[in-house]
Amino acid sequence: MPNELIAYCGLYCGACSFKVAFEENNREHIIRMPAYYDRLKNEPLEFCHGCRLENQCGDCSIRDCARDREIEYCSLCDDFPCKILKEFNNDGKPHHAESISNLNLLKDIGKEKWLELQKEKWTCTKCNSRYSWYLKQCQKC
Repeated sequence: MPNELIAYCGLYCGACSFKVAFEENNREHIIRMPAYYDRLKNEPLEFCHGCRLENQCGDCSIRDCARDREIEYCSLCDDFPCKILKEFNNDGKPHHAESISNLNLLKDIGKEKWLELQKEKWTCTKCNSRYSWYLKQCQKC
């Protein structure tokens, strides 16, 4: 499982509503997102490369800081959890609220086990379709 699915902030990119909508060809993952994302809900489905690859999804002070400090993810930082991460975790976007707890778990159990747990959490056990941050029920079963 690629490390690209671990965002610096602790989000599991495999559950990104934009990424899953594109890969599953199911716009419902985006439609279920909070009103904050309304302006993007009718945009064409596009592949999200995540914050670790060259085609990044915009400016991100968390990503920039982690890269400057040459760390894989924020819980490996001496300043974890810092002010920037705490603000991100508490900015009112429900999926951001998992960041610090995800990072603590990631630090405790390691990347491989964390990725396995995340994949299991965000995949239907019956049909293998994927859930996303705002669509947590299988649409096929």
